Amino acid sequence: MCGIIGINEKNEKLIYDAADGFKYRGPDASAFFSNDLVSFGHHRLAILDLDSRSVQPMSDIDENLWIVFNGEIYNFKEIRNKLNGKYEFRTNSDTEVLIYAYKEWGAGMHKHIQGMFAFAIYDKLNQKIFLMRDHAGIKPLYYYAKDGFFVFCSEIKGITKILRRKNIDVEIDDKSMDFYFVFGYIPSPFTLFKNIKKLQKSSYLEYDLTARAVAREKKYPVLYKKVDNKKEYIKLLEKKVLGHLIADVPVGVFFSGGTDSSIIASILHKYNIKLENFSIKIDYKTDDVKYFSKINNKLNIKSNVYDFDLKAFDSVYEEIMDKIDEPSYDNSIFPTYFVSKMASKKVKVVLSGEGGDEFFYGYPRSLILSKLNNKNDYSITLLDRLFFYTPSFKSKNFIFERLFVLFKKPVSYYLLHMSPVRDLAALKSWKIVKDECKKRNVKPLAMDQEFYLENDLLRKIDFATSYASIEGRVPLLDVDIIKNSVLFESEKLEGDILKSFLKKILSLYLPKNLVYRSKSGFGLNMVYFFKKSKFLSTDLKQAIAFLKSRKINIPKFKFNNINRMIEKYPHYCFALISLYKSIKNND
Repeated sequence: MCGIIGINEKNEKLIYDAADGFKYRGPDASAFFSNDLVSFGHHRLAILDLDSRSVQPMSDIDENLWIVFNGEIYNFKEIRNKLNGKYEFRTNSDTEVLIYAYKEWGAGMHKHIQGMFAFAIYDKLNQKIFLMRDHAGIKPLYYYAKDGFFVFCSEIKGITKILRRKNIDVEIDDKSMDFYFVFGYIPSPFTLFKNIKKLQKSSYLEYDLTARAVAREKKYPVLYKKVDNKKEYIKLLEKKVLGHLIADVPVGVFFSGGTDSSIIASILHKYNIKLENFSIKIDYKTDDVKYFSKINNKLNIKSNVYDFDLKAFDSVYEEIMDKIDEPSYDNSIFPTYFVSKMASKKVKVVLSGEGGDEFFYGYPRSLILSKLNNKNDYSITLLDRLFFYTPSFKSKNFIFERLFVLFKKPVSYYLLHMSPVRDLAALKSWKIVKDECKKRNVKPLAMDQEFYLENDLLRKIDFATSYASIEGRVPLLDVDIIKNSVLFESEKLEGDILKSFLKKILSLYLPKNLVYRSKSGFGLNMVYFFKKSKFLSTDLKQAIAFLKSRKINIPKFKFNNINRMIEKYPHYCFALISLYKSIKNND
């Protein structure tokens, strides 16, 4: 986990000041580089080659290429072996391998590197800045390019701070608000602000320093090493989990007892690798505790279990809300950050199971969508209009979810099911979102892969771990694992069992009674926390007043009683707070 930032002018002081707001991403070292054309900055979390020689910005031996990089390249030793005869390596880092991979292959380097990454390279000879982001969008990267000025950064607030210092307007993007109140997050390439964009997953961008404009932004084809059968796939899975252990610092595992983290823990157990495991116990989720305790015993796991209760929630609330710069309704960031903070006392890297539910279909909605997947409904239908024109009543959302299923309207079902706003959304917002789905040609069953994973879950794990100054890794999202999983598409929901294919694999390591069971996840009962927390209700009132004062168009409540608001729309209430805090932290 690191933090990167850069601009297309000589102004190291400006970069230094803007980078100060996300120093937690890399507390081990901070360094800066500038010349007449660019200024780059980097906060380092030292994971590989802990020597100061690997501090960034790092250059090639001729100082014609300079890089700032966040992430890990898991096959960097293999690439280094390919390039060893041609280039002189001075470190044992994956950062230097990226420099020479770019020197050798240019934008075609994506064919060779595997990992999670967001990086920027200043190419002095070709007078350009080159950005690239990984295949799944695991590592964040934002940029601003307008009127000859260019900024990139790991976090939005680094960009907004620079823009404000340069007296450039920072305006809320109304279209992004439509996305936010339908999805509960803002999908790439959009952000909260006009002209600030997320570089999309599996994309690169070239900025021409002479023309002072973006020369190219392009999606690259995601290549992978193919397997032919299940036996090869299981070997691949084991290899990739073990490959994610590469580090010169202690590594641990986030262990929930669910299928994904249990596969990771089981593979480590098979190879007699004993790591610290970190688990969360939420009082009212007793089944999760029961099962992860049994799996702990079966695998002889050294487990650290932490209670997440009201006291824990209040202890981390302000630490998170004072840092966020991109809104989300996902309240599981609180237990995720809490366990990250606890883990940071013992390890510097953690493995997490993100990606399993999205690529192997672990949500109840996945099963419903799989039965409707032969029909898309990108247009606004009569049933959509009926939903929005029908006055609110107690079971309205539940009934219309069933109607969308009955009449085979999978996209409408998905939007209603996922929205924090539910029936308070606007028909206009649904149209904007459906148009975007149509533009990307997203199949309903792939909506979680295309939108939710990158823009909610991966953002959450990145922010939660970076706030705690540790690195989160997601082995199930290795490019070879997710791409080869298509071979087993028919087995992923076999027998109407969620994540059936992964569960069959897990059954090779664990007894079936520990495999075929439900898991509730980290989602919180927000009605309870709104009533009991010393922060939430107060912040909700402040959020409503603040957003109204800024004339931000938010879905209107049908009643004024704040307690009724919380009871009926708890996720929307939190989404308003998250939006308020994100705007405020960017001011």
